[in-house]
Amino acid sequence: MLRFTQILASLFAVGLLVSCESTSSPFEGPPTVDVEAAPPESLSELQLFLWDPGEGFVYNERVVPYELNTPLFSDYALKERAIYVPEGETMGYDGEGVFSFPVGSVIVKTFYFAPDMREPLVDRELIETRVLMHTSEGWEAWPYIWNEEQTDAVLSPSGATRALSFIDPQGEPREASYLVPQRNQCSSCHVRNIGEGGEAVLTPIGPAARHLNRDLDYGAGAENQLAHFLDVGILNALPAMTPAAFDFRRIEADGVDAIPAAEVDFAARSYLDANCAHCHSPEGTAGVTSQLFLNHDNEDDFRLGVCKRPGSAGGGTFGRTYDLVPGDPEDSILYLRVETEEVGAMMPQLGRSVEHTMGSALLYRWIAEMEPVDCGPMMPPPGG
Repeated sequence: MLRFTQILASLFAVGLLVSCESTSSPFEGPPTVDVEAAPPESLSELQLFLWDPGEGFVYNERVVPYELNTPLFSDYALKERAIYVPEGETMGYDGEGVFSFPVGSVIVKTFYFAPDMREPLVDRELIETRVLMHTSEGWEAWPYIWNEEQTDAVLSPSGATRALSFIDPQGEPREASYLVPQRNQCSSCHVRNIGEGGEAVLTPIGPAARHLNRDLDYGAGAENQLAHFLDVGILNALPAMTPAAFDFRRIEADGVDAIPAAEVDFAARSYLDANCAHCHSPEGTAGVTSQLFLNHDNEDDFRLGVCKRPGSAGGGTFGRTYDLVPGDPEDSILYLRVETEEVGAMMPQLGRSVEHTMGSALLYRWIAEMEPVDCGPMMPPPGG
């Protein structure tokens, strides 16, 4: 009863806040999302958020920002994520998969860079905003590219590439060929093969309980994101125990070597889940062809790559035979493909042009600290 009372009090407080804000809101009313209509040419027409170089991101009613425990790496891009759920609707909780979203929901993710990523809030430049809209026919993905004036973003289904120079969070100069994906390329990561027939269905990736179970400051101090979603009325339920993926901020702050040995497997599996499992899972496009499953709940070591020959690595084998050789990262194709910057061999295939040094260092340590296994005679791959 106490919890219910607290929720009512929070909802009342939020209602008052929304009511008070509405008198001085910079928006012309609530979000103007019509998921059954053609997407607007300008991002601002949705009235989901405003960008102010001084104030940062300003959100409209029922648009709630969120962050992920272990995020997808994208050439060191900083990301601002938010969920919009229509008035009177809620997301459905799922302890393992992505939450179920009502029709009319929108997920927005804005990618931006700073000249020196050690000071990410100084001279930020917004590059693109990706929009996922849940229509009555399923999810639709739309890319928007920000103009030079940083006043709005324009619908850009054909995508773009952008040469970027910046200092990465470790102080190293970087030159990236950043890709704004074409609309059709969105399916490379977001499509799942669902059901017995393997119907290709576009789905969100990040908003799952294990990725969202962490704190974020919504203006009144640190607060659990899932509890906040429940309090502001966009999530329908929350169990007492919710899984959490490894919090990658610990590695960004202290480095890979600071992780206790007992947590290395959990950290590496969380990283693979966030960065690879959207394709390499039983329902992912690359998982179907390669049978390499990197989802966090895969318990089959062979499907994890241990002593497994690759299904379709092509030149990405680097002359090695197995996806993963316990105790030997330099002989493991999985590590080499994550570490390389060679076009056509690097993994993931989309979304990065430079190495994520902390990610590859984590996977190196993970494989190196595995109990060595004799994978048998090291036969060269065909043509190798």
